[in-house]
Amino acid sequence: MYRPTDLSAGLLNVLGWRQYFDTSEFSIADSLTVSEFGQYFQDIHALLTLDNVKAIAPDFKRITLAAWDETAQYRVGDRVSFLTKDYRVKIDNLNKQPDINPNDWELFDSFSEWLEQKTKASILKAVQNFWSQNITENTAKNILESKTLFDGAGRLTDTIAADENLVGFELVCARAKGVTVRIDKIGLQFKGTGTFNLYLMHSSQKEPIKTIPITITNDNGMQWFTQDELYLPYLSDSVDAGGSWYLVYDKANIPVELLAVNKSKDWSKEPCSGCNQSEATAFASWSRYLEVHPFKVPGGEFITGEMWDVVDNLYTYSTNYGINLQITIECDITDVLIEQRKSLQNVIGLQLAADMIREFAYNPNYKIGRQQQNFSRLELLYELDGDSRGMKRSGILWELTKAMKAISLDMKGVSRICFPCSNGGIKYRTA
Repeated sequence: MYRPTDLSAGLLNVLGWRQYFDTSEFSIADSLTVSEFGQYFQDIHALLTLDNVKAIAPDFKRITLAAWDETAQYRVGDRVSFLTKDYRVKIDNLNKQPDINPNDWELFDSFSEWLEQKTKASILKAVQNFWSQNITENTAKNILESKTLFDGAGRLTDTIAADENLVGFELVCARAKGVTVRIDKIGLQFKGTGTFNLYLMHSSQKEPIKTIPITITNDNGMQWFTQDELYLPYLSDSVDAGGSWYLVYDKANIPVELLAVNKSKDWSKEPCSGCNQSEATAFASWSRYLEVHPFKVPGGEFITGEMWDVVDNLYTYSTNYGINLQITIECDITDVLIEQRKSLQNVIGLQLAADMIREFAYNPNYKIGRQQQNFSRLELLYELDGDSRGMKRSGILWELTKAMKAISLDMKGVSRICFPCSNGGIKYRTA
């Protein structure tokens, strides 16, 4: 498996987009112009100019954002217009003027954002095609598929009173590169109904890795919340190698009528196989790759949402604070691909060229040339597919096929858990 968000971000600047020579009227974000290895998408094919790409983009000039309102509560990702410029929320805020609060707001350009999304989509498409080839060769596997930490639910009369404690799980994953724990679902059992936030933290980072809004509607019963891309890797661009993950909530900031239902079990040892065979079997399968330590921080304040001093952790192995998890543990090649990203340069460039030119062909707004003369669909498809009547194959898709065949990934040794041999990285072979 691979982590799509981390992978697309890690490969985004394998190639860059060459900036307009004249930026007086229009320019793209500087982050898109970075090319780690000196090659640009415009070098892949003559049709990949920013003018051509802009011709198929939405007409962002016709999209008007709401003006910033000093009385409005803004959440991460919200967008506003202020003094003719567009801003996006980085941190939840109230009455923080966008132009003078760069920690809370960031400038953004709609076309650059759209172009980045298109670029990342092509990157993931290239990786997916490459990944599919390796799956057919049995070079990847799951270690553990969708297991819950425990079976059953807590006693409805065994609740945990609200106080000022920060509570949750410390999660220590297998310290092996290439092994990643993925949280598929978070199970919560509470008495009452209400809303609050869960926070996923890492000991190497000050800010939350992810804030998870929770709305409890199932009074007393277990409620499961499906998660999208909630990965706990050994190492990534976001976290240092090793360390601990923390899934927590602040009891001081949840409704007083909302009480966690405790699952009575001793988290410090293996479950009794004679008492609950299925739970003992599940524990035996996941405990080799994941340690779970319930804890609280007495009197801990989490109002600012920042990492606390972990020396204050008080481990409480008799309670789960109403939390259960469904997890999958997989061999993860994200970091191997990012490390070997130069080898993927040609594949990524050709994939984006193929995707863009196909969109040119089927977009009625597309025009090309100094005289803005329409470029025919047949001519565009010829660039894409080549001459189907000729003896020699050609076209971007044929070049992409050859580039894909020229690369094979040796996953052996990605970790001591996944494969026993040394990692050879990405290897080339003749097409």
